[in-house]
Amino acid sequence: MALIIALSAHEVAHLFSAILLNIKFSKVKITLFGFNFDANLENVSYFKKILLFFSGPGCNLALYFGLRNTEYSYFANINLFLAYMNLVPIVPLDGGNICRTIMEFFLPVKTVSRYIVMTNIFFVICFIIIIHSYKNYLFFLLVVMGLKGIVEESRHILEKSISIRYNKIKYKG
Repeated sequence: MALIIALSAHEVAHLFSAILLNIKFSKVKITLFGFNFDANLENVSYFKKILLFFSGPGCNLALYFGLRNTEYSYFANINLFLAYMNLVPIVPLDGGNICRTIMEFFLPVKTVSRYIVMTNIFFVICFIIIIHSYKNYLFFLLVVMGLKGIVEESRHILEKSISIRYNKIKYKG
């Protein structure tokens, strides 16, 4: 029950941040990996994106520091764990999205997507080694998240390539 409350606080922090930052979204979906809201972030500033992505782990860290030396220390520790896990730099986790946003400030989108795929592959391999070595199957969820990110980024690279080629053909003809 404590994990569900911590996850809910995390996701509600993202939702409130989107509202406070005036980020438009069309719908909110509950998935296996938490809440997802459909938002077009292409025209949102880098700073707002970073605030949006950090708001969930930030909420969990605030709950941890606020409750760690109280009778709710178990709940505090769950929040700390959730913040750490969400800050792992793999997409679609918050840490990966923060890294992506920072890289997009300096690099072309296609290059960023390639780095994200490579980073996700690296972490998936690391998590598989951890699972194999320590028989800790908690990391299996991170493997699934990493693989999901690889598929999404590969699709994103393909869509951008098709869009660029289509626009070149369209304007030549």
